[in-house]
Amino acid sequence: MDPVTLVLTVCLASAPEKCREETLRFQDLRSLNQCMFQSAVYIAEWSEQHPALRVKKWRCRLADASRSA
Repeated sequence: MDPVTLVLTVCLASAPEKCREETLRFQDLRSLNQCMFQSAVYIAEWSEQHPALRVKKWRCRLADASRSA
């Protein structure tokens, strides 16, 4: 089974209309359920490392080996 990817939509704190997607791939998360339950921890850590950005929304998806995320 492929690892799970957490997809964040993040916006600049100083310009909330300027948004982009960030993808976080996890080898230890093997199901969408695991991602859903554990994503808050990863989002909090990511947010701490990127204080100028705000997470607007997020979703979990199975990583596609043919895509470069």
